[in-house]
Formats: sequence, C-alpha cells, structure tokens
Amino acid sequence: MVALILLFAGFAAVVAGLALFLHRRRSGRTENLDGLLAEQERLAQLRALRSSYSSIAMHSTHGLTTDDLGRYHH
Repeated sequence: MVALILLFAGFAAVVAGLALFLHRRRSGRTENLDGLLAEQERLAQLRALRSSYSSIAMHSTHGLTTDDLGRYHH
C-alpha cells in the first residue's frame, strides 16, 4: 500500500515538474532575432484581425469572404 502511494506521489511530482518546465519555457522571452520578428509579425496579424473583425465591423458587413479566409489561414 505504501509503495502504491509513493508511486502515485512520484507520478504527481513528475507531472508538476513538467508543467512548471513548460510554463517557464513558454513564458520566457525570445532568444534570437528570428523568433522576435516572428512574434512581432504574429502580433501585427492579431491586431489587424481584431480591428477587421470587431463587433462593429461584423454588423456592417457580410462577414468572412473566401479572400479573407485565404489571407489569414495559411
């Protein structure tokens, strides 16, 4: 019984360690110029999408067109 509890505690420790590792890795700053440029490009795309598809914009248009789908979904 004690061995089973220790086994599950070990699994929990491994899962918690992996979660912490992945969280720190994902929230860390970009280390090279290519990564920074990719982040800036993606943020610019997100800003354009937010302004293009805001609530006001969607209520005054017909919605997505096939041209828009090709432009934003690579």
